[in-house]
Amino acid sequence: MLPGVVLLVSVPLLVQGVQAAQAPAVCENLTDLSLPYTTITAAEHIAAGQFRLATGNAAAYADLPAFCRVAATVKPTPSSDIKMEAWLPANGWNGTFEGRGSSGIGGSVPYNDLATSLRAGYATAGSDTGHAGDSSYALTEPEKVIDFGYRSGHEVPVKAKAIMAAYYGSGPAFSFINGCGGSAVTAQNAIQRYPGDYDAVAITGMSDKTHHIFHQMWNWDATHLNEASYISPEKYVVLHDAVIQQCDVLDRVLDGVLENPLLCKFDPASIQCAAGTDGASCLTAPQVTAVRKIYAGATNPLTHQQIFPGPQPGSEITWTRTTTGDAPFRLSENFFKYFVFKDESWNSKEHPVNYATDVALADAPENLVVNALSPDISEFVASGGKLLLWEGWNDTYIPPDLAIDYYNSVVNTIGSLSAQESVRLFMVPNKEHCGWEGALGEFDVGAELKRWVDTDVAPERIIISGSIENGGTRTRPLCPHPQVATFTGTGSIDDAANFSCNAP
Repeated sequence: MLPGVVLLVSVPLLVQGVQAAQAPAVCENLTDLSLPYTTITAAEHIAAGQFRLATGNAAAYADLPAFCRVAATVKPTPSSDIKMEAWLPANGWNGTFEGRGSSGIGGSVPYNDLATSLRAGYATAGSDTGHAGDSSYALTEPEKVIDFGYRSGHEVPVKAKAIMAAYYGSGPAFSFINGCGGSAVTAQNAIQRYPGDYDAVAITGMSDKTHHIFHQMWNWDATHLNEASYISPEKYVVLHDAVIQQCDVLDRVLDGVLENPLLCKFDPASIQCAAGTDGASCLTAPQVTAVRKIYAGATNPLTHQQIFPGPQPGSEITWTRTTTGDAPFRLSENFFKYFVFKDESWNSKEHPVNYATDVALADAPENLVVNALSPDISEFVASGGKLLLWEGWNDTYIPPDLAIDYYNSVVNTIGSLSAQESVRLFMVPNKEHCGWEGALGEFDVGAELKRWVDTDVAPERIIISGSIENGGTRTRPLCPHPQVATFTGTGSIDDAANFSCNAP
């Protein structure tokens, strides 16, 4: 080599430990991309802070970075009409793809979720699950039922990865989905039907739609049997306070939170009003009966078999979500009308649900495609896939026992050794449905999944972090089920270092 001459060698640029893609292509050129039974209907570069929807709050998206927005219509069958969007960071993509499902009954692209993923630096995609609006399509279009149940959830990552490859020059180095409720069904199907769609899957608010609709209707019926059984929001606070007063001591940390609600054996009769009276700080006899029904969960009155588990002690304040308002919870009403009874004129007031006979109607073969409860995830695990179940003890919409039962059935099916390496369930005290509402802190689900995949070492505890009133930070450990976080007895209860994971 001549003196003073520097030899330049081209090396791949590394971004967070993965090889970065080439500079993005021109976004608008993606309209020419050819994909099976798919039409790219729009491809546009969105400048930072400039995303707008025809309806909605523009301020909610003002902090979005620049991205390439691709809209497509996917038609795997002649009657299919899956509207999807892929959002691709224009700069600094971290090499990760986060798939997004749709909540509840679907019917719209999950724009808020796409925005959350984009802010994290992820490429992301979601769909309307193959229909717009309510579930009336279920009356006459069986292929759209399949699209809603599982097919749209598979088409999104397949098409999105192809769009990413065309835009960046390569697909994602890591792909995951973090699903809840309706989106949980998408995630559940990924590990059961389509093990190649994602490297890792996280699920909270696990769904069994044909049965959890009975739970939601049961709560309404329990508190609307007659006028006397109705419970006001204020009385749910009284009920909750009584539960905490009796059971908070069980975890040796007096913080208003139940670490393990399964240990709480609360009887609502303990706050029953004196016979023939009512008051703001007690429950009447009909209200006590209603509370007992809700705790017990939806049950067949003839066989006494439980249809769906009830909520756990400590969650009482959230019960208003399925027991107050002008009508039963919208998802259950919608599903009963179009899937179970197949009658668009049906309503629960004129035709109450029969908990002895209607479960069979809900479980008709054509409806079961909206569930995803097979415990055989052996193909997903064999491919290196990781499953993280993180469930809120205070979830009222879909109580947490479903996730516990599913986890146990997976362990029994694939074997404890495989499960030990590839499956974890973490119960989150005080956490409600989806998101982090009510929880004492949070953790980065995507980062935890990526660390697990990269190291092949399952998490033995996860630290959640949240703010406290004095402006400081609280940390607490989440422990792999069935272990629970136990205070050592010394130091601050706001420091995870003072807790250990132990058998309950």
